[in-house]
Amino acid sequence: MKGGKMMDMTKIVKYGKAAVKVIAPSALVLIEKTGTEFIEKQKNLIKIPDLKDVYIDEALRVLKDELNLIPTSAIANPNLAYVDESENEVMYSEPRFGSRVNPGTAVKVYYLTQEVIDKSKKLLETVVREFKVPRIIGANLYEAREDLERLGLKVAAKLEKPSLKFVSKEDGQVTRVTYPNDQKIGSKLKTGERIVLYYVNEEIILKSRSIKDKKDKERSEILNKIGKVTKDVSDGVCSGVVDVPKTVAKKIGKPFAKKKSNSDKRKITIK
Repeated sequence: MKGGKMMDMTKIVKYGKAAVKVIAPSALVLIEKTGTEFIEKQKNLIKIPDLKDVYIDEALRVLKDELNLIPTSAIANPNLAYVDESENEVMYSEPRFGSRVNPGTAVKVYYLTQEVIDKSKKLLETVVREFKVPRIIGANLYEAREDLERLGLKVAAKLEKPSLKFVSKEDGQVTRVTYPNDQKIGSKLKTGERIVLYYVNEEIILKSRSIKDKKDKERSEILNKIGKVTKDVSDGVCSGVVDVPKTVAKKIGKPFAKKKSNSDKRKITIK
């Protein structure tokens, strides 16, 4: 009985190993194929551009003729943020600006009519309130802008300049919020106030990474140079044929050279 059980277990192990040899390569091929298809699909996705304040006719043309999407227009509801906007300007879309969608995706574009602007002005006359600023640093620009405009704020977007601070940021991420004069906002805002959302895009992130790579390369070169000079000086000291301060200053450069003292600069000859 025990022998029979042992034989069964041996067969299981034997056939199990054989199955793994057969199935594993197929599984790897499937995983590789799925990964490749996913990457290719991502490449084919279309990013909906930021069309805010663009006239509705031009926005529809761009989405249809240039991006191969299916746009439709819709009138936006009155909002405190629309008081100073102009007729026929686009305010937002569904899916949101910045979304990545497949070719042929339907996109609804919301724009303003004069009636909507007039109703928005009436809202401003009756509704003015103070509220706590929501957390939007690190949020997606387009989502943050829509949320703030719903609160009755007038929101503008401004692209950051390349900086080491943005190396790890994501496309469309909000970096800071200010008033139009670049003054930092407080903890509370009032209905109708103007604010600016600073953000980064893929281009700024790539340029920021290039700056970092350049600085890392320069730092590495300096360290290598210091290491080489240190070795040369060490060898010279051992042989007794080197003036250490002069050699270091000469080989590394001016930043490491010995500075002249004031007494060296002022040499008075007494006759």
